[in-house]
Amino acid sequence: MKFEIEIWFGDLDAYGHVNNAVFARFLETARVKFFREKFGDIEPTFVLRHLEIDFISPMFLGETAVVEMGVGEIGNTSWEFVYTIREKKTGREVLRARTIQVWLDLKENRKVPIPDSVKKVLEAEKVSP
Repeated sequence: MKFEIEIWFGDLDAYGHVNNAVFARFLETARVKFFREKFGDIEPTFVLRHLEIDFISPMFLGETAVVEMGVGEIGNTSWEFVYTIREKKTGREVLRARTIQVWLDLKENRKVPIPDSVKKVLEAEKVSP
């Protein structure tokens, strides 16, 4: 999956570049877009277990982030999303990231196997390492 996000003044920190926490929000947006595109109005019952970001170069006001996302490793109860963000005009790599999500039984507050219907979609979106 791939989409664009324009950088706005409110995304910047005191140094004039995109704040690191804003990039975490961009990744969250990618996860939400993924589930909406693949499942419509499904109520996903998963939580973020791990977030890892490697910052490569800064972004600035007026630039456009191109967020690319795919599925990495898939386990029984958890899976990995992998991300790359580049600047649109130059193609400059801005960051690489990965997250691990865990499927939950919300009533019992414990991890459970990923539903087969969800796992099938995740497997179809798997990217090469």
